[in-house]
Amino acid sequence: MSDVYGAMGSALYSALAAGTALVSALGGTAIYDSVIPQVGGTRFVVFQPQAGGEDNTSPRRARTCWYFVKAVSSVGAQNAGVIDGLVDTLLHEATLTVTGWGNYRTTRESDVAYVDDTAGQLWWHRGALYRVRIAEP
Repeated sequence: MSDVYGAMGSALYSALAAGTALVSALGGTAIYDSVIPQVGGTRFVVFQPQAGGEDNTSPRRARTCWYFVKAVSSVGAQNAGVIDGLVDTLLHEATLTVTGWGNYRTTRESDVAYVDDTAGQLWWHRGALYRVRIAEP
């Protein structure tokens, strides 16, 4: 079996980085797989695998992958919400290019919204769990 996480990470990054409105709202390609590095900035998108596995519903190999994709902003809740909306436009019902697999469904499933305080700086998080269904080509 190929590296599903690597292929999915590349697919999600490519889909998000291709969104010119998203990249503009972020002030560049501030899109990260799993961890936001210690870099300057006020707005980011981060995605992380959350769960998944084999569907085992037919002889054809298929998987369901759950990814948490969120906007993180120190500019405010509204800004994080706008960025989340741009992410939703790019991912909900999109067909991703997943190396070694065919993507037959991508859907936004559960919303997430919270704020955290890091050393006196408020960071707003807005996003969702996305279900990505892939199968052998």
